[in-house]
Amino acid sequence: MREQTANHYVLGIDSGGTKYLVRAAALDGTVLAEYIAPGCSHYFYSFEETTRRIEANLAECLARFGGKPQNCRAIVCGTTGYDSPEDGEILRQLYESCKGFCCPVLCMNDVELAFRIACGDTGVIILAGTGSICFGKNAAGESLRVGGWPVAIFGDEGSGRYMDALALRHFSRWMDGCRPDSALIDRIREKTGITTRKELMDYGMRMAAAEQETPGLGAVISEEAEAGDPYARDILTEAAKCLYDLTREVIRKLGMDQTGDLPVGVWGSVLMRSRIVREELFRLLQAEYPDVRLSIPRKDAAQGAVEIALEHVSRNL
Repeated sequence: MREQTANHYVLGIDSGGTKYLVRAAALDGTVLAEYIAPGCSHYFYSFEETTRRIEANLAECLARFGGKPQNCRAIVCGTTGYDSPEDGEILRQLYESCKGFCCPVLCMNDVELAFRIACGDTGVIILAGTGSICFGKNAAGESLRVGGWPVAIFGDEGSGRYMDALALRHFSRWMDGCRPDSALIDRIREKTGITTRKELMDYGMRMAAAEQETPGLGAVISEEAEAGDPYARDILTEAAKCLYDLTREVIRKLGMDQTGDLPVGVWGSVLMRSRIVREELFRLLQAEYPDVRLSIPRKDAAQGAVEIALEHVSRNL
């Protein structure tokens, strides 16, 4: 058995809106290598281009430890863009099209992967990174997912993209002469390179395109809010209110407001990096649900995917 499994490994993948992280681990759990690349959602690229990008990412990871595709025992991918059974079929075909791999592949929405890591069997997870989405499962095994719709139809509320749009709206009002000069305005201008109305209009049009351009202003907004900028703080509290609304809808629909202990996991760069968003979300939840407790995961999504892959291999040895 040792000789047969010595070179075997599993792959855990966190495929987000802006980042694709693949991690390889030996069957004893030892991390062998990882590789980070830009996101490659099938919503933004053709099937052929998405396959090419995934293959290239996997190959880069394998090259770092001399892995061979045929020695992979399982692939688990938590991904944005898994929003329907049709998406599931596309994702399955994408990974099965990768040359050399012949192992089982399990794809799931990234919020479901986050739920398994942060909550286990029951509770609610609110994810806010590039996008936003909420997922819950009650003691009866009933589950519900809310949100995850595009910004173009006012979805992804409370997410990084949502905050980018709010920050640029504030910047547009400054250009209209309705907002004062501030450090936040200076930093938006520095981050985006926008100095004219035409440049802002063009930037907004690119953000509305299929492969959205985003300025990634989350850190700037958080830092200026901590420094006392009222507009930056308003953006963060608005994001927290949006995330609270998503969470409350899942809690109510699943009847979890009638129970005592209520675990709510938080996930994604917006919630993990912004103290103000996290604390405001908790304040709103606790005001309505006194028994709520926030669960902050101690591992990342790729590691959670690795562990699920290892469990699958263990069950099938």
